Amino acid sequence: METEPAVHALAGRVPDLLAMWLQQSREYVVLVIDTAGTVEYASEGSRHVLGYAPSDLVGQPISVLFTPEDLELGLDVHETAVARSAGDTEDDRWHVRRDGSRIWVSGAVQALRDEQGRLVAFVKVLRDRTDICTTIEALERRVTALLQEQEATRVFLGGLAHELRNPLTPLANVAHLLRLTGGDAGTPPYVQIIERQLMQMQRLIDDMTDMTRRDADRIELRLEPVELQAVTLTAVDSCRAAADARRQNLECLMPSGPVTLTVDRLRYTQIVVNLVNNAIKFTPPGGRIWVKGSVEAHHAVLTVEDTGVGIDADTLPRIFELFTQGGRSQDSENGGLGVGLALVKDLVQLHNGTVEVRSGGSKQGSAFTVKLPLEQAR
Repeated sequence: METEPAVHALAGRVPDLLAMWLQQSREYVVLVIDTAGTVEYASEGSRHVLGYAPSDLVGQPISVLFTPEDLELGLDVHETAVARSAGDTEDDRWHVRRDGSRIWVSGAVQALRDEQGRLVAFVKVLRDRTDICTTIEALERRVTALLQEQEATRVFLGGLAHELRNPLTPLANVAHLLRLTGGDAGTPPYVQIIERQLMQMQRLIDDMTDMTRRDADRIELRLEPVELQAVTLTAVDSCRAAADARRQNLECLMPSGPVTLTVDRLRYTQIVVNLVNNAIKFTPPGGRIWVKGSVEAHHAVLTVEDTGVGIDADTLPRIFELFTQGGRSQDSENGGLGVGLALVKDLVQLHNGTVEVRSGGSKQGSAFTVKLPLEQAR
């Protein structure tokens, strides 16, 4: 074949090309180690990676590269022992440079045998991967810090929910007594306002309690088949008084045909109520809110859209994070703790669903879309 001369020519050049690579490579170190563990050859990379000139490393025991703690464990001998038995070995570990500094290396050791199978030497190839190790350690520290923050948040929310719940019962009792004083004239408007605020406070406390349970993985779903239209309408109707108080047009648009999905009825209601209440809170008086239901393939789709204040582009990616206000002022009359949407995301994910948001920005309204599988493993 015409290619055979070229192949033979390349094969003849391989030793020279390999010698060039060993001389020029700065990132990789190639060491040849005799059966007693002494370095017989070091490539030029040892100068840049390990701080040893090749001639200075030759004749040294391979153990000079190992940390004191690894030497105490006998890992210098163990490395070649594994290669001797298995043929090769790979590992990542700290090595010591000539100046005493440490580098994290990824390495491989290969046992070399002659035609009779006798062990003649070991070849060790290593590369400085301190950058990766440093990144991993930084990420591990960040994860630890986040877990500590999460636990602190869980404790804070649990304590706050407890403190807020204590006065709620006597306040509800007072509201009930005030309702009774209305007699035949009906419930006074100020009592309706008190009751509505108490209901919102109760929902907030329930949300905070559920967030602490979610962080501790203690929320259990009780899945059952429900009719999308009925359970959604019930949830929306529970929010209608709040919308009416702000003269908002709250409209629920559901498919005419029956749609059955498997969800936890209580948790699904929480999802709807939190999204609708969020829309009510951030839609000016006289605005419009739509709750739209649909079906796409094997998913039920629920969208809560409003003509409200919108969400700025910088906050949009973080809108479902705990305590995020969506670019709205924490001091505004509509501000809250930023718990509801975080809980929505968690509850949707527990149902193996997704939740997304879109907004054109300030004063452009927003739309939250939830997709839930019609069927769930129960």
